[in-house]
Amino acid sequence: MNLIWRFYMDHNHRWKWQQLSVHREVIAESHAAYKDYEECVSDARGKGYDFQPSQAKQVPGQPR
Repeated sequence: MNLIWRFYMDHNHRWKWQQLSVHREVIAESHAAYKDYEECVSDARGKGYDFQPSQAKQVPGQPR
């Protein structure tokens, strides 16, 4: 299953995460809010988050 992870600041300027389906439905979300982004990401990793950098798009006719 393809999942989307969303990291955002709430109205109190604290970090939270959400796990979304490809249809943008919330599957899971953090129960706590975090002062530091790194703490939020660490909590998400415990729930299955694994950073995958986006793949560069190859433009036809462009050198690599």
